[in-house]
Amino acid sequence: MLVFRRQPGESFTIGDSVEVRVLEIGRNQVKIGVVAPREIGIYRSEISQMNRRAAVDDVHAARVRSAAAVLRGRLEGRDLGKG
Repeated sequence: MLVFRRQPGESFTIGDSVEVRVLEIGRNQVKIGVVAPREIGIYRSEISQMNRRAAVDDVHAARVRSAAAVLRGRLEGRDLGKG
């Protein structure tokens, strides 16, 4: 991890298009601002984690739906074959 020491009003850049500015330093928090192109998603880490978990849950749900559809198709095929 790269660690920066910055004072309010100072900034650093990431690549050519992202600037991170220290806006304010309080007792228990630091307020930062990020200037970046719209196509770059910027999320708080807890939101990113929630999004990743939701994506994994979506994949699992899709697999379950697919497996259920296959089983349903096989069961329906057996019923049709008996009649």
